[in-house]
Amino acid sequence: MYVADNNDNYSYLDKISCDTEVHLQIITATQPIRLKTRLIGVDPNMSVIVAMGTGSDWLSAKQYIREGQKVIVRLMSTKNPDANLIAFQSNIQKLMSIAGRWILLDYPQQVQLAPLRQDQRLPIHINAKLVNPETKKICSTGYLSDLSIHGCAFIGEPIQKASLSQHYILQVSIAGEVKSNIIMIKNRKKAGPKTRTMQYGGTLQGDEVQIKQFVEPLLIDCLFH
Repeated sequence: MYVADNNDNYSYLDKISCDTEVHLQIITATQPIRLKTRLIGVDPNMSVIVAMGTGSDWLSAKQYIREGQKVIVRLMSTKNPDANLIAFQSNIQKLMSIAGRWILLDYPQQVQLAPLRQDQRLPIHINAKLVNPETKKICSTGYLSDLSIHGCAFIGEPIQKASLSQHYILQVSIAGEVKSNIIMIKNRKKAGPKTRTMQYGGTLQGDEVQIKQFVEPLLIDCLFH
């Protein structure tokens, strides 16, 4: 569940650690531009400060990094026990290059926050496919309806001869990049009373680092949509 316009959300933002990874999405008339950077700090009720990157993706986006430009900011703080996803919409307030190459963003008027716990599923809607790991053939096309650090729910076409504990490759596309991870089917049921579509509940397989690399971009992307 996402929580917006809660004083605790602003308190959490104000205290978030410096150097937290920041996903910056620049809003354009055509394709959104996505950049990665880090948090420099938060001046409560005034501004949020992030570092300006130097990579090729930043150079390509140079014309859009200007005062007044609308952006969506997403952060994931996983260092604390109460790990959360946080996102907000803002405008570039000012570009600075005195103590470092920084971008000052307007302090947000609305903040979305989603608790990130192993046992808590977050509602999402991301197009996805289940692929046979041996034949590489698509078994079902559909979408993810919820996601947590270790599990997900996939809604899609019925899989022929599907059985519990069977493994599939879960394949999704985020910002033009295809990501995949093995899942094991734990349960299945009809997605609705008047549909052939099935809901498959599964657990993500792999080591903690691998699962984190798959899940985090999906959870971050689902905020502020």
